[in-house]
Amino acid sequence: MEICRRADSVVLALPLTAETQGIVDAEFLKQMRPQAYLINTARGSLVDEAAIADALEAGTIAGYAADVFEFEDWARVERPRSIEARLITSPKTVLSPHLGSAVTYIRRQITESAADSIIKVLAGGLPDTVINRSYLKGR
Repeated sequence: MEICRRADSVVLALPLTAETQGIVDAEFLKQMRPQAYLINTARGSLVDEAAIADALEAGTIAGYAADVFEFEDWARVERPRSIEARLITSPKTVLSPHLGSAVTYIRRQITESAADSIIKVLAGGLPDTVINRSYLKGR
Protein backbone atom coordinates (compact mmCIF):
# COMPACT_ATOMS: atom_id res chain seq x y z
CA MET A 1 0.00 0.00 0.00
CA GLU A 2 1.61 3.22 -1.21
CA ILE A 3 0.41 5.35 1.71
CA CYS A 4 2.21 3.13 4.21
CA ARG A 5 5.51 3.44 2.39
CA ARG A 6 5.34 7.25 2.24
CA ALA A 7 3.50 8.47 5.34
CA ASP A 8 5.06 9.64 8.59
CA SER A 9 1.71 9.09 10.29
CA VAL A 10 -1.23 6.87 9.42
CA VAL A 11 -4.49 7.84 11.11
CA LEU A 12 -7.28 5.27 10.90
CA ALA A 13 -10.71 6.74 10.15
CA LEU A 14 -12.71 3.72 9.01
CA PRO A 15 -15.88 2.01 10.13
CA LEU A 16 -15.60 -1.55 11.39
CA THR A 17 -16.92 -3.89 8.70
CA ALA A 18 -16.10 -7.41 7.57
CA GLU A 19 -13.69 -5.86 5.06
CA THR A 20 -11.93 -3.53 7.51
CA GLN A 21 -11.64 -5.83 10.53
CA GLY A 22 -7.95 -6.50 11.06
CA ILE A 23 -6.95 -4.31 8.11
CA VAL A 24 -3.83 -3.29 10.03
CA ASP A 25 -2.02 -6.59 10.37
CA ALA A 26 1.61 -7.69 10.27
CA GLU A 27 1.76 -7.31 6.48
CA PHE A 28 0.35 -3.76 6.62
CA LEU A 29 2.82 -2.80 9.34
CA LYS A 30 5.80 -4.20 7.41
CA GLN A 31 5.04 -1.68 4.67
CA MET A 32 5.23 1.30 7.04
CA ARG A 33 8.32 3.40 7.49
CA PRO A 34 10.35 2.77 10.67
CA GLN A 35 9.88 6.43 11.66
CA ALA A 36 6.10 6.32 11.10
CA TYR A 37 3.37 6.46 13.70
CA LEU A 38 0.03 4.66 13.62
CA ILE A 39 -2.96 6.36 15.26
CA ASN A 40 -6.27 4.61 15.84
CA THR A 41 -9.24 6.61 17.10
CA ALA A 42 -11.76 4.77 14.92
CA ARG A 43 -12.43 1.17 16.04
CA GLY A 44 -10.21 -1.19 17.98
CA SER A 45 -10.75 -4.18 15.73
CA LEU A 46 -9.33 -2.40 12.71
CA VAL A 47 -5.95 -3.46 14.06
CA ASP A 48 -4.26 -6.61 15.24
CA GLU A 49 -2.87 -5.37 18.55
CA ALA A 50 -0.39 -8.25 18.86
CA ALA A 51 1.00 -7.42 15.41
CA ILE A 52 1.39 -3.79 16.47
CA ALA A 53 3.26 -4.85 19.61
CA ASP A 54 5.53 -7.04 17.46
CA ALA A 55 6.16 -4.14 15.05
CA LEU A 56 7.01 -1.79 17.92
CA GLU A 57 9.42 -4.30 19.43
CA ALA A 58 11.06 -4.91 16.04
CA GLY A 59 11.32 -1.19 15.26
CA THR A 60 9.13 -1.61 12.19
CA ILE A 61 7.13 1.47 13.31
CA ALA A 62 8.08 4.29 15.66
CA GLY A 63 4.95 4.43 17.76
CA TYR A 64 1.27 3.72 18.25
CA ALA A 65 -1.49 5.86 19.75
CA ALA A 66 -5.04 4.66 20.39
CA ASP A 67 -8.16 5.39 22.34
CA VAL A 68 -10.02 2.34 21.03
CA PHE A 69 -9.13 -1.29 21.60
CA GLU A 70 -9.96 -4.72 20.19
CA PHE A 71 -11.57 -5.96 23.40
CA GLU A 72 -14.18 -3.16 23.20
CA ASP A 73 -15.79 -4.48 20.00
CA TRP A 74 -18.60 -6.44 21.66
CA ALA A 75 -20.02 -7.64 18.33
CA ARG A 76 -16.93 -9.84 17.94
CA VAL A 77 -17.47 -13.08 19.80
CA GLU A 78 -13.78 -13.98 19.45
CA ARG A 79 -12.51 -10.58 20.57
CA PRO A 80 -9.59 -10.39 23.03
CA ARG A 81 -10.59 -9.96 26.66
CA SER A 82 -8.01 -7.26 27.40
CA ILE A 83 -5.59 -4.88 25.75
CA GLU A 84 -2.40 -6.49 24.47
CA ALA A 85 -0.13 -6.26 27.53
CA ARG A 86 2.95 -5.29 25.49
CA LEU A 87 1.10 -2.19 24.24
CA ILE A 88 0.38 -1.11 27.80
CA THR A 89 4.01 -1.40 28.88
CA SER A 90 5.65 -0.10 25.70
CA PRO A 91 7.33 3.30 25.89
CA LYS A 92 6.33 3.71 22.22
CA THR A 93 2.58 3.85 22.87
CA VAL A 94 0.11 6.48 23.96
CA LEU A 95 -3.15 4.89 25.08
CA SER A 96 -6.15 6.72 26.43
CA PRO A 97 -9.84 6.04 27.03
CA HIS A 98 -12.29 6.96 24.28
CA LEU A 99 -13.83 9.93 26.11
CA GLY A 100 -14.52 12.53 23.43
CA SER A 101 -18.04 13.11 24.72
CA ALA A 102 -17.13 13.13 28.40
CA VAL A 103 -17.79 16.80 29.05
CA THR A 104 -20.81 18.13 30.86
CA TYR A 105 -22.44 20.09 28.04
CA ILE A 106 -22.14 17.19 25.56
CA ARG A 107 -23.55 14.67 28.05
CA ARG A 108 -26.43 17.09 28.75
CA GLN A 109 -27.16 17.33 25.00
CA ILE A 110 -27.11 13.52 24.69
CA THR A 111 -29.51 13.19 27.63
CA GLU A 112 -31.87 15.86 26.26
CA SER A 113 -31.86 14.27 22.81
CA ALA A 114 -32.71 10.87 24.29
CA ALA A 115 -35.55 12.38 26.35
CA ASP A 116 -36.93 14.21 23.29
CA SER A 117 -36.84 10.96 21.31
CA ILE A 118 -38.75 9.09 24.02
CA ILE A 119 -41.41 11.81 24.16
CA LYS A 120 -41.84 11.73 20.37
CA VAL A 121 -42.17 7.93 20.26
CA LEU A 122 -44.69 7.91 23.11
CA ALA A 123 -46.72 10.51 21.19
CA GLY A 124 -46.74 8.21 18.13
CA GLY A 125 -44.01 9.97 16.17
CA LEU A 126 -40.45 9.25 15.16
CA PRO A 127 -37.34 10.63 16.81
CA ASP A 128 -35.42 13.29 14.88
CA THR A 129 -32.38 11.02 14.92
CA VAL A 130 -33.98 7.93 13.34
CA ILE A 131 -31.71 6.77 10.51
CA ASN A 132 -34.18 4.67 8.52
CA ARG A 133 -36.97 7.26 8.32
CA SER A 134 -37.66 6.70 4.59
CA TYR A 135 -38.06 2.97 5.17
CA LEU A 136 -40.42 3.48 8.11
CA LYS A 137 -42.58 6.00 6.23
CA GLY A 138 -43.03 3.51 3.38
CA ARG A 139 -44.63 0.94 5.67
